[in-house]
Amino acid sequence: MKILITTFIYILFSSISYASEYKLEKVIDNLTKPWGMSFINDNELFLTQKTGEILRINLKTKEVINFDHELKVVQPHWQAGMLDILYSNEEIFVSYTEDMGNDKTSTSIARGFIQGNELVGLQNIFQSQPPLWDNIHWGSRLMIKEDLLYASVGERAQGSFTQDPTNHIGKIIRINRDGSSPEDNPYSSKPDWLPEVYQIGLRNPQGMALNSNDNSIYITNHGPKGGDFFGKVVKGTNYGWMDVAWGGTDYDGSIIGDGSAWKEGLLKPIYRWIPSIAVSDMTFYKGSLFPELKDKVILTSLKAQRLISLDFNDGKASNETVLIEGMGRLRDVEQNESGEIFVIIDDDNSGIWKLVKT
Repeated sequence: MKILITTFIYILFSSISYASEYKLEKVIDNLTKPWGMSFINDNELFLTQKTGEILRINLKTKEVINFDHELKVVQPHWQAGMLDILYSNEEIFVSYTEDMGNDKTSTSIARGFIQGNELVGLQNIFQSQPPLWDNIHWGSRLMIKEDLLYASVGERAQGSFTQDPTNHIGKIIRINRDGSSPEDNPYSSKPDWLPEVYQIGLRNPQGMALNSNDNSIYITNHGPKGGDFFGKVVKGTNYGWMDVAWGGTDYDGSIIGDGSAWKEGLLKPIYRWIPSIAVSDMTFYKGSLFPELKDKVILTSLKAQRLISLDFNDGKASNETVLIEGMGRLRDVEQNESGEIFVIIDDDNSGIWKLVKT
């Protein structure tokens, strides 16, 4: 019976289709381990590289501006370095692995202002607590909803730390644009609990997007060996890591918790991947350039090297379709105002690619 159940789960979550009408066309080259993008207009965007750079890139003229800054970004290794970037109303927000001294690091967020072609006043507004030695699982995506900044913080291989609201580890945090905490955050009135905490129980959430259809924020989250998921950000809820592993096991095959994929009282993921694909960033497609993708979730994956679409209706995701496969570790996906879709690949010799019809 156990074998039959396992087989059913694998078939259920690995049933996918493949599209043949898309390809990726390179528009910018000579990038090194790009991590995040944020569009200014159809032809200009901001981009981060794990090596520490904050770039302004014109896709039409190919002009690249490298902004000077004094953030204490750790030397990039594996998952660490400069991470996400978000442009909003002449402001820039960046998340990064901050060197806190004594070999400890934090997932931190800085805010700066765009004045012409200059980035000024870039200063920290958030540092995840506590700083830790472990050098994996920082998160980290940024999103603004109703003038509040949401950010994901990875669990830094700390396991049950995610269940403790006295730290930021394995959480979604929600702050004002200046870094202060909104009074209506779920734990803001509880003594000793960190007021920035909005949702708990995550492992390594590396994707985040606002769905304008329901004005809700959604995330992607890395499971261990199996259990990657797409789910909703809901105030004061708990996804359960590592009491549950969403159907996955540890890398050595051992059981996490009691082996449950979900328990009563926890928030359920909307869609899972078993085996894991290392799901990264996501967007809800709102353009008209690809009408067949309208309102679908478009996701990138690292390990599986795929650009994926999911139908998403009434809170349910289905019909997984691989749009692109085998191009490399797809890190981020964004769309401009014209509905063009762009991706970046986490590689030493990388660039920016545009999705086109074959």
